[in-house]
Parts: sequence; C-alpha cells; structure tokens
Amino acid sequence: MLRMHAVSLYQGDYEDDEEGDGAMWEDEVPPDTIVADPRDRRKLEEEEEATMWLYDGTQESRDALEAMRAKEAQKKRWKQNSRPPIRISEIDERGRAYGRGSRKTAQARVWVQPGQGEIVVNRKEFISYFPRESDRDHVLGPLVASQTCGKFDVTAVVTGGGPTGQAGAMRLGLARALEKYNPDYRPPMKRHGFMTRDPRMVERKKVGRVKARKSPQWVRR
Repeated sequence: MLRMHAVSLYQGDYEDDEEGDGAMWEDEVPPDTIVADPRDRRKLEEEEEATMWLYDGTQESRDALEAMRAKEAQKKRWKQNSRPPIRISEIDERGRAYGRGSRKTAQARVWVQPGQGEIVVNRKEFISYFPRESDRDHVLGPLVASQTCGKFDVTAVVTGGGPTGQAGAMRLGLARALEKYNPDYRPPMKRHGFMTRDPRMVERKKVGRVKARKSPQWVRR
C-alpha cells in the first residue's frame, strides 16, 4: 500500500538556466571558502565541552583555561617527539653500506657488503694489521652481537691514533655500517654499547706537573 500523504512534491523552476553558466545554486559553497574537516570540528567541540566547566567569565578562569590548553598541547608535542625515528636501509649502487667511526684521535671509514667474511684494513689482512687478539675481538664485537659473522665482507680505511684507538674507531664504524645495511641489527648492538662513541680522550699536561695528574718526585733535602 502506497502512502500518498507522506510524499510532498514541489513545483520546480526550470527557467534558471537563463542566468548563465556562472550562476550558483543556493546550497553551493563558493570556491574560495575554506571548509573545515568535520572530524577536526568535532575534536574542538569535545575539547570545549571538557574545559568549559573551568570558565565562568572571569579573567582568572580565562587564564587557567589557556594554561590548561597550553599544557595539553605541550603533552601532545612531547608524545610526538618521543616516538623513535623510522630507520631505513641506506645501500649504495654497489650494494655497500657505509659507516664512520672515531676513537681518541683515530678515524675510520668502513664499508660492508654481503660476502664470505673477508676483512681488509688499509689494504692489509685483518690479522696482520691487528696482531693483538684483544684488538681483533674489540673490532669483531658488532658482528658477534648481530650474529652476522661470515656474512659480510668488510673494507676499512683507518687513519690517526694508535692500535687501540684505531680498533675502537673501526668497531664504531662497523656497527654504524651494519645498522645502515639493516636497521634490525641496531637493538642487539645498542644493548652491548657498540652504537655509542667512547668520549674518553687523553687529558692535557698541566703546568708544574709531569703529566696530566702526576706530580714531580718530592725530595726533602
């Protein structure tokens, strides 16, 4: 059964085309009008409803309301800044990842690429360049932590400093290169402290001292 009384028909005006193509309907929004997003408008309304209980028309309540809104905005900024950065792989056209490290006065540039685990330092073999086992263990720490021993070929150029400083610089450069190759290697290396540069430096000599802290021998007579 059709309910005729529920249908309302209005006589249409079909002669409005004479106004031209530039005519605009009554419910049409001008092109230069900025329309707010309904979701943003709803957020503003909810925020006003949550804070209107504090506003009673006085200057003190207005200042308290502004301070509360500023604090909420600051919390949002803190949450936004506390998010960890998104790390992506950085591999060049030759399939290598690059990392730079330093320790004391030594500088190291390290490249890693998939291979059989060959390590070359200043165009020399790894064992011949670092004869001490402690220095070799120091350098291989990032590979052991990331469980990538024998999976990457390492090429390093090291300058300045001594053997210990060069080993520390190469370890930091190797850790950073592995992170650039695959960001998933970062957590275990960071857990062992391989992603942090060692800030310790040689302390300068002081006037009246033999070295930085050592005093000259005291003689009674």
